[in-house]
Amino acid sequence: MYNQIKNLFLIAGVSLLLLNSCKKWEDHNGITDDHIAQNLFERIQGNPDLSSFAGLLAKSGYADTLASSRVFTVYAPSNAALSSVAASLESDMAALKQFVANHIANQARYAQSTEGLQRIPVLNGKYHNLSAIAIDDVIFSSKDLAAQNGVVQVIGAPLLVLNNTWAFAETDARMPVLQKVAMVDSLGSLFRTRAHNLRDESKNFTLFVLQDGAWQSEINRFKPFSNVPGNADSTIKVAGWLVVKDLAVDTLYKTAADIPDTIISRSGVRVGIDKSAIVSSVKTSNGVVYIMNKLEVPFRNKFRDIIVEAENYTSASANRLSNTYIREKRDSATGGTFKDVLVYNHGLAQFNLRYRLTEVPAVKYRVYWMALNDNINNMTAPFTQKIGVDSFNSPLPAYVTVPLNTYAEQLAGEFTLTNFRPGFNLFLTAANNATANTSAIVCNYIRLQPVF
Repeated sequence: MYNQIKNLFLIAGVSLLLLNSCKKWEDHNGITDDHIAQNLFERIQGNPDLSSFAGLLAKSGYADTLASSRVFTVYAPSNAALSSVAASLESDMAALKQFVANHIANQARYAQSTEGLQRIPVLNGKYHNLSAIAIDDVIFSSKDLAAQNGVVQVIGAPLLVLNNTWAFAETDARMPVLQKVAMVDSLGSLFRTRAHNLRDESKNFTLFVLQDGAWQSEINRFKPFSNVPGNADSTIKVAGWLVVKDLAVDTLYKTAADIPDTIISRSGVRVGIDKSAIVSSVKTSNGVVYIMNKLEVPFRNKFRDIIVEAENYTSASANRLSNTYIREKRDSATGGTFKDVLVYNHGLAQFNLRYRLTEVPAVKYRVYWMALNDNINNMTAPFTQKIGVDSFNSPLPAYVTVPLNTYAEQLAGEFTLTNFRPGFNLFLTAANNATANTSAIVCNYIRLQPVF
């Protein structure tokens, strides 16, 4: 009896599933049956409200494309939508092809099946933001008009062919000159690889640009940190990089109201946005550009702590691998684990480990380390070690005692860099003797904190 009841429920479930499937197919057929024999061009040509766009399809050659066996979605502007742009396209075939291709996407994309916001490519290499009700904020006036090889969405405004964000910065007269010279002409490759590739049409970006006066003000603020002795051009170039690298994000803020009070750049810098400083905005094919008369980033936000993991040293003053230990320890205070480096019984006065840092700004640094002297080899006394700046035995910072069994971070001294350093050597240096129990070095991490 149990199995009979179970089978009845199973049959009922399958029947319900089949009924639902049939209903979905009937709904689909209800939309498509009347015009399923027509190709996309015929479907558009047969709609009196799309006659202007049909004419552009024919003149551009895309009528043949839409009459082929390939599948497309066409975002077709109504006659009223084309009234302001059709005439300007008549005499420029290249612009016409770009314009028409900007309205055609591969695949059949039914509005009723679109979930969330999608970034879709069109035939001219551009992309659009698509939702169930609109494409690039242009609302569908008629949806899901099916044809033999795709679907037509009727829109009430044309999809204009826009420059991408990088092309705007590179060629548009509205781009402020000083930031253009720095970002595009001087730092273009660096910006695209380490900030954002604003040429990428498949993504959305927001770029903040400064009017010339605001740009120069920021450069002047950052020049002291980018000082390259005897080379004013390099100093300005470094300052330009410090300013511009945090002015783009790969998030679309379509309007000023959408912009949060603080954005986070790719390098992790917090940039506060004063919306009252926005002078104008420009829509691009892959985002928005906001032109501003002020955008000051606090130094403390821009110059973050430099953390050096001590076990990741670049080199040692001598080969003492047999005396070097990468330890995994448990922090008695937090219960977590960490790795540190210990070099013991190396037999050399001022044995040292070198760390190579890059792009270090000219600023005063306070140095901290976490160095666990946990009765190494039954040692019962503390020992000393130091941080070397530029050389292993630099006078500052001085030697510091490493106390026994201390898990807390300790102050290891201070130093000031007066010049920007593209490359910079930091050393962890042992005591100036060869005695095992007093010349060990040990460290979990070194932290350089900028002081303003």
